[in-house]
Amino acid sequence: MTSPQNTEEKKAPTPEEEAQAAPARHGLVLILLILASVLTFTYQLPFKLAAIGFAIAAVVWSVKYIVAVVKTKQRRNMSLGILGGLLSIYLIFSTMSSVILWPVQSKYEECLRDAITQQAQLSCTSEYQSGLGDWFKQVTGQDLDLPGTN
Repeated sequence: MTSPQNTEEKKAPTPEEEAQAAPARHGLVLILLILASVLTFTYQLPFKLAAIGFAIAAVVWSVKYIVAVVKTKQRRNMSLGILGGLLSIYLIFSTMSSVILWPVQSKYEECLRDAITQQAQLSCTSEYQSGLGDWFKQVTGQDLDLPGTN
């Protein structure tokens, strides 16, 4: 016995169906951009700058996502766009702080990379804190009072 064959052709999606599917596509791209930004943020300094690019793209894409959600009246899905945009802005500022402290931060990352023992890691942290204090004093003219370093 042979089964009857389906002779229906698949129809192209209508513009309405395309508009309803737009938030899902934008949401997927937004999640991928945020993931790329978070992953590149964990790299060491020269490569950490890529996080800024991904985060800026994620902010732009979160706006596109929110616009698509509002157009399709799917307001319950807006939280992804808002949270994604806020996380991306946070990553931009965090990465920029690393860039501002580039000399101190890169020396700390290099020290940690070469540290084998916990004592060496503690020494790196101590050098980092003193480097931050020196940088802060150079910029502001005041001593930096870090909690827990009294």
